[in-house]
Amino acid sequence: MAELTHPVAVSGETVIDALERQAASCAHIGSPLYASLLTGLTADHLSGGLTAELLEGVSDRPIHDAVPLRYLATAHRLALHGEAPELAVHYPSCGGAWAGRDITDDYLSVVAKHRGEFVRGLQRNVQTNEVGRAAVLAAGFALVAARSGLPLRTFELGGSAGLLSHWDRFAYDTGATTVGDPGSPLRFGPEWYAVAPSLQADVHVVSRASVDVSPIDVGTDAGRLSMLSFVWPDQHERFVRLDTAIEIARRHPLHVEAADAGDWLTERLAPDAPDGVATVVFHSIVWQYLPPATRDAIREALASAGARADPDRPLSWLRMEPATREHADLRLTTWSGEEPHEELLAHVGYHGADVTWLAPA
Repeated sequence: MAELTHPVAVSGETVIDALERQAASCAHIGSPLYASLLTGLTADHLSGGLTAELLEGVSDRPIHDAVPLRYLATAHRLALHGEAPELAVHYPSCGGAWAGRDITDDYLSVVAKHRGEFVRGLQRNVQTNEVGRAAVLAAGFALVAARSGLPLRTFELGGSAGLLSHWDRFAYDTGATTVGDPGSPLRFGPEWYAVAPSLQADVHVVSRASVDVSPIDVGTDAGRLSMLSFVWPDQHERFVRLDTAIEIARRHPLHVEAADAGDWLTERLAPDAPDGVATVVFHSIVWQYLPPATRDAIREALASAGARADPDRPLSWLRMEPATREHADLRLTTWSGEEPHEELLAHVGYHGADVTWLAPA
């Protein structure tokens, strides 16, 4: 899951395009440190420096594959691990503080010392599993539960570490209604909602499963470090939120299966759904990264299972995916014995804030 505000492929994209676009994105959604650093790394690339040597040839779609974020995450990982003190001193996530100056030379000194690690890091897919998106997804799950009157089983596609599958173990409060675990250390308050939904407090998840083509196991120290490295180091609240979600996931281990999402969902939905349970297939900022054949297989699996759905075992497809440069959309398609019904539920920022609920109560 990449961190561009509107992360779609661009025809004829280049590494310079990717660097400049990511710099603008970081400036737009609150990482001035990375916006400044990416500007410096763009200049280094244009001068034929280390950035050009390492990033050219990594991908023929450097915007789509978020190559600049792979580059940045590798350095952040080294800083978090104590191997890049010259960067750690600038990174709030490592206990440092950024004074606003250009740190490109410090960054490139780390690249020069750990070139092999950067070569390996540039092959890793970006996996953010942004748990802030739970604020809007929880509202969607609550709506499904309220309409169906049933407990839920959830299937998460492109789950990375599966953190969003633990959504009901977080707490949500719009100021008027609540859902989730009221005792959770991870809380989403009224400030997350520009136009608040009406939440249903009593939502029961009877089972959950998640798939990713390259999952991360946050039960290991290496997995935890990988997840944290993809967060932008000057976004301290995001960093703490992710670390809290990881601790919750460690208390409730969920094995994220390594598989193609289309094949996995087809197998999962092939048997008849259990009576008295609402099935919800969900994902967030995943769709554009899936191969066309995988997207087709997911649609076919949903249509086939949807044809067998009824009010005692409805099927829902809940997804938060890009809409404009400024916001994503939360959409819901429901099968319950009639023709599928699709609706736009909300607009939401790419990191989950500013939920504008659109669906009627």
